[in-house]
Amino acid sequence: MRFGLGGSWGLGFALAGVLVAVACGGTVSGDHDGTGGASTGGAGTGGTGGLVTGGTGGFGGTPSGGTGGLSGGTGGFGGSGGTYVDPGCPDAAPPPPIKECDLFGPNTCPAGESCYPFVQYPSKKCEQEVFGSVCAPTGKGTQGDPCGPEHCSGGHVCVVTGQGTECVKVCDLFGAAKCPPGLFCVPIDVEGVGGCY
Repeated sequence: MRFGLGGSWGLGFALAGVLVAVACGGTVSGDHDGTGGASTGGAGTGGTGGLVTGGTGGFGGTPSGGTGGLSGGTGGFGGSGGTYVDPGCPDAAPPPPIKECDLFGPNTCPAGESCYPFVQYPSKKCEQEVFGSVCAPTGKGTQGDPCGPEHCSGGHVCVVTGQGTECVKVCDLFGAAKCPPGLFCVPIDVEGVGGCY
């Protein structure tokens, strides 16, 4: 594998070692003569052995051990079980959903707008997600059409799928608003709401 450094393998391996040390949170003390260096793993992943050959992997944090040197090294030893640390959030009921309109009933939004599901993800520690339905300008996309910043047509929502972002028909996971024949109602991030796939 090339690192885009003019074919300099030694420099590439040295940089790879530094990147592994930084990315895994561990410290690596390797030597270039192939005898392997001491390594200490961070939480989640063990350290990396010697940079050239024969290094011994680090003693890992939770849950996996380190990896051996680049050639012929010995794998690390898995860490012991981790300890759960309570983030200290108070017990609180989830906030009630915001229902500005009925996703599955007649459109009661102002002219030029339709009812869409939404979710607002937490932005700070201990916050909970907020979800519901709101009126927003009506877009054009229908089932399977690509979508982006503009909304889909009424009764549809823009979701991330294996094909990218596309409009899917909204369906009620627990009610009568079902999908067209051949499609299934699959949950999306808004409680009780699905999309037809």
